Amino acid sequence: MRGGKSLEAKLSLAQTFVELAETMPIDDITVNMIVDRLGKHRKTFYYHFPSKSYLVVWLFRYELARELEKTFAPDQLVFEGADGMFPEFAYYARNIDENTRIYNAPFFDGLYSCFERRRAYYRNVFSQLGPGTLEHYLLSLYMPAIADDIRYLMDRKISEQKLMVREDIRIRVDRGYSVDFLAEFFTGAFVSRYIQRLNYASVGRTAQEISPFENVIHDSLGWLIHQEVTRHALEG
Repeated sequence: MRGGKSLEAKLSLAQTFVELAETMPIDDITVNMIVDRLGKHRKTFYYHFPSKSYLVVWLFRYELARELEKTFAPDQLVFEGADGMFPEFAYYARNIDENTRIYNAPFFDGLYSCFERRRAYYRNVFSQLGPGTLEHYLLSLYMPAIADDIRYLMDRKISEQKLMVREDIRIRVDRGYSVDFLAEFFTGAFVSRYIQRLNYASVGRTAQEISPFENVIHDSLGWLIHQEVTRHALEG
């Protein structure tokens, strides 16, 4: 991840914004407040960020990418395409174990750690609702990634069936199986859960609390897909 003076300037502006957002509503923070604290001009802010909402997303993506790079191998990291907002920052990781199961508890733990590290700030950020907010951005960012996971799990399960019936099962499953619905449902579930934890849960999590459910999203998806593929295999 490249550094340099531009990155230092962005981090300085972002940190100042965070300090303000920890003590006052986001909507009350002005660009002038940010740059005045740093002794800079308004043009400095807009040179690096087109808006406050863009700054919020940039800081989240930058810090998450650093967290993921510490935990995952390069070939496990997932990036946006060239047309994405921040194609240089990893935003997801796909950890496939020796049994070809997706085990993504380390990713979700890293994602939550980013929020927990700036708890007061993100509680304020997530109090904003609707289009243009970080919550809305997270939903649009992660639904395609979860959808890709669902397709991987479907292909994996169908490949276990007899070769002569695989294509027929695939057609049957695809016809009655809504990848988009499941991706939207499970993405919404984990985003909402993290926001609830920031607002209501005590700081930190114990191993006893999370270990039984640390891979619940992908294990649940795997079970649902197993049931669907098995049903169509028996019908065939």
